Amino acid sequence: MVDTSPRPNRSHLDLASALLDGGSRVLQLRMKEAPANEQAELLSALLPLCQSRRAELVVNDSIALAARFAGVGVHLGQDDADPREARQVLGPQVLIGHSTHSPSQAKAAEDLGVDYIGFGPIFSSGSKHLAEGDRRSPDLPVGLATLKQVVGDATVSVVAIGGIDMDNLPLVLATGVPAVAVISAVVTADNMLESARSFHRSIQGN
Repeated sequence: MVDTSPRPNRSHLDLASALLDGGSRVLQLRMKEAPANEQAELLSALLPLCQSRRAELVVNDSIALAARFAGVGVHLGQDDADPREARQVLGPQVLIGHSTHSPSQAKAAEDLGVDYIGFGPIFSSGSKHLAEGDRRSPDLPVGLATLKQVVGDATVSVVAIGGIDMDNLPLVLATGVPAVAVISAVVTADNMLESARSFHRSIQGN
């Protein structure tokens, strides 16, 4: 995930390059507090990087922002727009994802025309930064047993998120989940490229 909030001195482009060179094939741009024009400028730079590596690019929260760039999808939270609206605006070719935090939310998301559901937080996460002025409490960890249940019941791809690192990755993959989203484990690493490669090798090996 392209989110530098745990290490603000790092470049979004450097992080994206490390993720892509490390094997990631889907990038999600997450800039919760950034104005739309700043996000659009970064999307303009990220899109050709992703296209050159045949990777998909989605932006967090904003259908309108995704619609400005052919081929860019959107990832929507529980408090964002309806994914069905996103599909109408963006068309059938781009990725549309939806964040879920319980088995009931995951099941409901499957009827909204999404390509994948993000499920978590699996563990307590140090990267769930809320926008300035947002005083909501972070979602409680759902745990591995619930993740395994959701993966077993799902008819769309599930992406595990929340506090995942190389130490607990084997436990996450043992649930059968096909993909994981990471923030802190890569962006705070001394060598972001090597960290991304380690995740990719473990997932491929599984």
